[in-house]
This record gives sequence, structure tokens and C-alpha cells, in this order.
Amino acid sequence: MVLVIVSIMAAMALPDISAFSSGKTLNQQADRIESLFHRARCLAMEHGYPWRVEFDPGEGTWICYGDADGDSLLDPAEQRIGPERLEGKISFGCTAHRGPNDTSIPVDGISFANNRVSFSPMGCCNSGSLYLRADDRSVALRVMPASGVVRIWGYRGEWRVVK
Repeated sequence: MVLVIVSIMAAMALPDISAFSSGKTLNQQADRIESLFHRARCLAMEHGYPWRVEFDPGEGTWICYGDADGDSLLDPAEQRIGPERLEGKISFGCTAHRGPNDTSIPVDGISFANNRVSFSPMGCCNSGSLYLRADDRSVALRVMPASGVVRIWGYRGEWRVVK
């Protein structure tokens, strides 16, 4: 009898465990991308030339590279990090209709010009947001242009600042 009760309780808890797992994966993915933004910014300031992070929303991938010749293209001789891919059931996009502070959300989930963040040797970058989604929740990573600081917002019914 105890085994039956435990089995029923475990079956009822499974959806919550699944939601917890996808939320944890989503947060880990956001932290990974945030770390890459910080690293690209530091590398740009250290090397004295732009470092760029380019996203391919259709493939769920991104690559980071030092644009030593300043042509805005990834050349074979340039240093790179990646390519990397979104994990699990995470995709670019958002479950909300509007972003934090009632901003519009691009269809592909990336508001950076040409789906690229470019960090200058001064540590500045172009502004924009990157949206990631999993099941019923989303996160938004916003990069502040003057400082390169990354703000992370979480959405599950409403937007809240995570970091």
C-alpha cells in the first residue's frame, strides 16, 4: 500500500521536476552566454581590436572571434571561441509578447544589429537583447552599450531582474 502511495506521489511530481530541470538548463545557458560576453569584452580591451559574438538563431548556435583586421568578418587566421550550440530544449525566442520594460521582441529572439554583439577596445558595444526560451519560461540578456554590463531578466508570467 505504501509503495502505491509513493508511486502516485512521484507521478504527480514528475511535471514539476521537468519544469525545474528546464528552468535550470535555461538559467545555465544564460549564464554561459553572459560569461562569453564578459570574456569577449575583456579580450577586446586586452588585444586592442574588436571582439564579436555572432548568433545564428536558425541553427541555435553562436561563435565569438577577435576581428583583428576590422573587416567584420570571421577570417581563418583570427582567434575564435566556439562555435557553441544551445542545449536541450532551449531555443532563441520568448514566451512573452513583450520584453522587459514593455519593449518589442524580435521574431528570432535577437535584437542586436546583424545578430551580432561587437565589443570595442574601449569596452563598449552595440546595445541589444538576446532572448532564450524553454517551455513556459524565458530569459532576456541585455547588454548596456557604454559599459558592456549584462542584465539578465527572467520571465514566467512576468519579467523580473535575475542579475
